[in-house]
Amino acid sequence: MTVYADVLVIVNLYVDFLLLHCVRGFLRLKTGNGRLILGALAGAVCALVGLLPMPRWMGPLAGGLCALAAAAAAFAPVRFRLFVRCWLCTWLFSFLLAGFLLFLMQFAPPGYMAVVGGAVYLSLSLPLLFVSTCLAYLGFWLFRRVFPRESSAPLCRLRVEYQGKSTELFAKADTGNALREPFSGLPVIVCQAAPLKGLAPQAALQMLGADTSSAGLDGYEGLRLIPFESVGGKGLLPAFKPEKVIQSKTGRQLECWLALTQTPLSAGQFSALYNPDLFPE
Repeated sequence: MTVYADVLVIVNLYVDFLLLHCVRGFLRLKTGNGRLILGALAGAVCALVGLLPMPRWMGPLAGGLCALAAAAAAFAPVRFRLFVRCWLCTWLFSFLLAGFLLFLMQFAPPGYMAVVGGAVYLSLSLPLLFVSTCLAYLGFWLFRRVFPRESSAPLCRLRVEYQGKSTELFAKADTGNALREPFSGLPVIVCQAAPLKGLAPQAALQMLGADTSSAGLDGYEGLRLIPFESVGGKGLLPAFKPEKVIQSKTGRQLECWLALTQTPLSAGQFSALYNPDLFPE
């Protein structure tokens, strides 16, 4: 079977874009399509390594390096642990795709498809590939129009304003967050302390390291201790009332309290949890 370098690069540009799209959805990242195209291009160029003579045991290693290049171009810079997850997911999905193609090769006509050093090769003419892409895009567009997808556990961007300062953070809808401030009955959004270090009252941040189970609120005017109970245990979270919490997409304002926690709520996708009833559609 004759393998053409230009066809190999173009086919893998398509395939790597789909793989990175799956990684983005699986890890709930907010990466734009432009970065995914850049990552797919990096992976497609790296696929040319499969044309070089190398022992069989080098194939998985070359695939890992290609996945590393694609993940770096698409998702970096992010926290190290999250980047490792992006890389491993990209590598794992490429393994799954290669295994699926090896299964299909048993039924496909000889010389129609191949796996070259971990990269996908389809013996298609470029005009046919272009027409197939347009038809596939049209099919997906019609499917989304006929069957609109309902969002579940959506992420929203919140703008928090307090004492002349403001910051933005991503929050995830969590039906399990039914916390309310005991005196006013206002809802509570649970936030990681790190993104709010430059905005939250210093006293609230200091209370995170204190024994809040027995601490009073003397000297902490305007703060509250919010009782909570979860699978991991129960306790008290220091909270403050910002001047404004605005949902960036709709401009809606919410009167609420922000409770601070040192526990990471995600691997970097979001840093706050809110009850979805706070921002009904």
